Amino acid sequence: MKNVLFIMLGGAVGSALRYLTSLACQSIRWLNMPWGTLAVNVIGCFLLGLLIGLGERYTTFPKEIYLMLTVGLCGSFTTFSTFASDFFRMNNAGQIGLAVVYLTVSIVVGFLLFGLGRYIVVR
Repeated sequence: MKNVLFIMLGGAVGSALRYLTSLACQSIRWLNMPWGTLAVNVIGCFLLGLLIGLGERYTTFPKEIYLMLTVGLCGSFTTFSTFASDFFRMNNAGQIGLAVVYLTVSIVVGFLLFGLGRYIVVR
């Protein structure tokens, strides 16, 4: 239960940071890109990579803090970072084919189901 509380704390901070980052990027109009989403995705990927690296290098990293920062903060800041981490974990384990299938299915099925969900409501 203690782990869940730490994850919730990290999640609260991560979701607030996501909102604040998106607000900070609203004034950028160049190329009509969703800069807030792009910013949280790339920052989250870098941050999760750093944190996982720290966890691998320093095995004494407190589990509660590690979960708060990785699952909680990064997980609520962006799930794309977790998606990238899963892909690299499979790839590094030698499951390259499975990693490519995961990448492809996640993107294709995710987009199809988003479209289906929207279609059901908008049609």
